[in-house]
Amino acid sequence: MGKLSALILFPLLICSALNVQAQTTLQVGTPIERTLGPGQAQVFTVTAQENSFVELVVEQRDIDVLVKVSSPGGKNLGEYDTPNGAEGPEQVSFVATAAGSYLITVSPLDSADQTSGRFEIKLLEMRPATDQELKANKNLQEVKAKGIALLAEIEPTIQEIKSPHNRIQAQLKAAQLLREIDEKRADRFMSNAIAGIKEFMANADIDSEEYAQQYQWIAQLREELIRVLAERDPDAALNFLQSTTPRYSPYQSDSRELRMHESVIELSIANHIALKDPNRAAQIVRRSLKQGYSYNLVVTASQLAPKNPELAAELIHEMTGKLLNEDKLIKNVEAASFAISLLQSYHTPQEGAQETRRVASPFSSGWLSEDEYKQLLRKALDEVLSYTPRGNAHYASDGIWNMIPGLQSIATEMDRAISGSKAALDKKVAEITNASNVLVNNPAQEYQNAIGNGPVEAALETIEKAPADYREQLYVQLANREATSGDLARAKQIVNDHITNPFQRRQALANIDQQEVYRALGKGKIEEALRAISNLRNPRERAAQISQIVNQIGPGQKRATALNLLEQVRALLSPSPQAQDENQMNALFELARAFSKYDAKRSFEIVDPLIDQFNEISAAARTLEGFGGENFDGDELNMQNGNVVANILSQMSMVLGDLALTNFDRTKAISDKISLPEARLKVYLEIAQQTITGGRYAEASVGFNR
Repeated sequence: MGKLSALILFPLLICSALNVQAQTTLQVGTPIERTLGPGQAQVFTVTAQENSFVELVVEQRDIDVLVKVSSPGGKNLGEYDTPNGAEGPEQVSFVATAAGSYLITVSPLDSADQTSGRFEIKLLEMRPATDQELKANKNLQEVKAKGIALLAEIEPTIQEIKSPHNRIQAQLKAAQLLREIDEKRADRFMSNAIAGIKEFMANADIDSEEYAQQYQWIAQLREELIRVLAERDPDAALNFLQSTTPRYSPYQSDSRELRMHESVIELSIANHIALKDPNRAAQIVRRSLKQGYSYNLVVTASQLAPKNPELAAELIHEMTGKLLNEDKLIKNVEAASFAISLLQSYHTPQEGAQETRRVASPFSSGWLSEDEYKQLLRKALDEVLSYTPRGNAHYASDGIWNMIPGLQSIATEMDRAISGSKAALDKKVAEITNASNVLVNNPAQEYQNAIGNGPVEAALETIEKAPADYREQLYVQLANREATSGDLARAKQIVNDHITNPFQRRQALANIDQQEVYRALGKGKIEEALRAISNLRNPRERAAQISQIVNQIGPGQKRATALNLLEQVRALLSPSPQAQDENQMNALFELARAFSKYDAKRSFEIVDPLIDQFNEISAAARTLEGFGGENFDGDELNMQNGNVVANILSQMSMVLGDLALTNFDRTKAISDKISLPEARLKVYLEIAQQTITGGRYAEASVGFNR
């Protein structure tokens, strides 16, 4: 795959039947940890009284999850996902308007992802809902109607946006929001988006210096549209894909790579087609297999299996057969990776319980026979054992560097299938390492090892014997060790006594201060974390820390406690109603979002002056365009390049989207004050999304997408 795939290929979600595990009842304060693999769902219940406020958190560990809440009557109350990837918390809260058992379903966000991970779910709080919470909950239908009306109001504005990227993203977002509400209007937005992408492609100048950037934007929009279209009309998505295939890509080195990239997108559409027409999906799999190898082939086969398991098994056999007929797998990086994926996914028969593997099997037993598994394993192993290093220049092109770690990951199972294979592989890896001089000796390594776990005084004596060039980094390592263990005073003493470079000393002390904040947060000691932040002398560093931790105030705490802590946070920032710098503006917006859960009036007090300041900043940025940062694309704000103005707008949009759920009219009124039409449109779309979905979705950091 080329660079473009790694940069901008959006997750192309697929529909599949989930393997639902047994339900578990959540109790306040009792965490439950679970493993989650592809195609699985863990279901929990919360027994609530009428008009209860329920708050829980799902801590993600190496897996990005989607959390769904259903009422006792089976109504979908919300789907929760924030753009924090496979690590970090998913905060979930709702008002239980009826007494009974509420279902909490945790499943992988992307069903195409075949890796497994773990998560911890914890019921933080269940209490009588406050008047504001009850009012906000009853207000959802009213603000939803206002959000729908807002989409109608801004439709002419969307057409007036000159930037193709901004306009098309807005059309796609509007189409998604209206899909279940007004299909005719949704189709109109989608048709306009399709026409806009085709026009964007036709007008792109391949000889222009800006073509690479334009191509990236076009590809991003095209793949996002295909993802949206495939969920409701796979045939239309396939037709659009085939009618907009680019002839040239600045990100793929040759036409074969471009074809393979298109094939992967086509397979994502086939995942949807498989649900209704397995034979047609199989045709796409076979056509893609002729182009090359991709793990998406196995994913698509797994999608059509429920409808036609024999056909799925047949496709797996064809994939394996092609690999076995390859002259050398290690000459083809994609073939080597694909072979390892199949080997990792297969589980050999064992006595007793089945082995738990990091990569969960996407297919059922019998799809790949034991004989085929052993043949493929033998071929891969033989190629590694017979490999002769050809020098550093060939590292990137050799599939050997995919094959070796892949076989090492299944070494135990490999040894069961081929006796003595693990020892042979270890020996070969040692030979390759020595011959290729892969490992570079680190002169400081022996000293790093010596200070790893020993007493501080002994470690200090060891560092004194180290070469002078390495001493300061060793002192920093020792200080970090002590800070991690909780002895912050000793850590700072080591830095102050032994780090002579002022810049490095300041950086090391800042790192220790940050560890102190995180350590306190990890123990749930918010006030201790705030004291640590208050000790930071640099206002920018203080604001940066606040941005990171303010969203952790509230869960599991009483409203009065949360409000008191949030006011303490506000006191740590400049008393000015407007921000002194970008870090403080970020902190103020995050603080306003936190306040919006408890006191909308206080949140508006923080946000209102920042709207005026945003207008001043955007006007100044336009004046300075061409003399520094690039904030505008022609006459409109560039929302794709991560500039400061766009980042501020993104945060402002999220705060206003949250506030619209509580007070739509006031939020709309202050949003009307935003001077840039394209910025105002972005805020309106976020307000519409939050009000139409009931606040179930969080927006991504930049752009119109979530």
